[in-house]
Amino acid sequence: MDPTSQPYDIPPSRLQSRVHPLGEERIKAEAEKYFEENWNFDSEKKMRGFFSIGMSKAYSLFFPLTLDDRVDMTNRMLHLSLLSDDKLEKMSLEEMTSYGNRLIQIAEGTAEPDNSIPDERVTHETLQLMRATDQKLTDDVAEAFIILVRKQIGAERLRIEHLGPYLEYREEDVGRSFFCALLRFGAAIHLSPEELQIVEGIERNAFRHVGIMNDIYSWNREFRVHQQEQSEGSLPFSAVHVLSMETKLSYPACKRLLYTYCRELELAHEDMVREIRDKSKMSQRLEQYIKGIEYFMRGVEIWSQWTPRYNFVAE
Repeated sequence: MDPTSQPYDIPPSRLQSRVHPLGEERIKAEAEKYFEENWNFDSEKKMRGFFSIGMSKAYSLFFPLTLDDRVDMTNRMLHLSLLSDDKLEKMSLEEMTSYGNRLIQIAEGTAEPDNSIPDERVTHETLQLMRATDQKLTDDVAEAFIILVRKQIGAERLRIEHLGPYLEYREEDVGRSFFCALLRFGAAIHLSPEELQIVEGIERNAFRHVGIMNDIYSWNREFRVHQQEQSEGSLPFSAVHVLSMETKLSYPACKRLLYTYCRELELAHEDMVREIRDKSKMSQRLEQYIKGIEYFMRGVEIWSQWTPRYNFVAE
C-alpha cells in the first residue's frame, strides 16, 4: 500500500514538557565522546549519522528530573537501547535470540562480558556504575532491561494481527518497565510496593501513548528499513500496520486515527491522576514520579517531530 498524502493538522497536546536544566549540549558532549570511544560503528559516516538523530536531545526531554550526577550513566542506557534495537532490525530470528540472550546474561550478572564486543562491555560497565550509585534502583533497571530485550527478540511479535493484543504487547516492547525504572533511578525516586501498584495504571496508559506515538512517527522509516533489509528483525511491527490490515484503510488514515487515540489517552491520564488524588493524599515522591511520566510522554512526541531519524510528514 503506497497511499497518497493528505493534509492533516496535528491535534494539540494537553501534556506539559520540560528540558533538563543541565543543558542538551553538556549531555550530548559526554555521550558522543563515550560512544565514539567505546562503540564499533561501521564507519565515520554511520557514527555521525547516529549522533545526528539527537539522542541527548531526546534524553533532556524524556528525563528532565534526573539528578545531575546520574545523567551520564542513564543517558548511556538510553543510547544502548536504541543502538541494540537498530542491530536487531538486521538480524534473523536465530541471530536475534543469540544476541539478546547474551545481553540478558550480562545484565543478570550470570556471564562475564566479552570486552571486545561493545554491546556487552557497555551494558556491563554502565550497570556497574549505576549499582555503585544506587543498588536497589539499578536492580530495577537491570530487571526491566531484561524484560525489554526479551520482548524485542520474542517470536510472538511476528504473530500479532489485531490491535488489542498488539497494544498490550507494545507496552513492554516499547520499554515501559525499562524507561520507568530509568526515570526512578535518575531522579532517585524510591517508591513503596503500594505506590508502585497505585501508579501501574498510569504507567500502562502512558506507555500505550508512547508506543503509538512512536509508531506514528517511525512508520515511514520502519517500512523503508523492511523494504531494504527483508529480515525477520525488520518485519513491520507497528500499530499503523496492524490497524491498516484490520480496517483496510490507508497508512495515513490510520496514523490520523491513532493520533486522535493518543489525545484521548492524555485525557485518560488526567482522569487517573485526579482519581488517585481524590482517593488519598499522594506523597511528594509519587507526585514527582507521575509528573516525570507526563514529561516523558510529551518529550517522546516533541523529539519525534524533530529528529531526522523519522523525517515525519503530517499526512
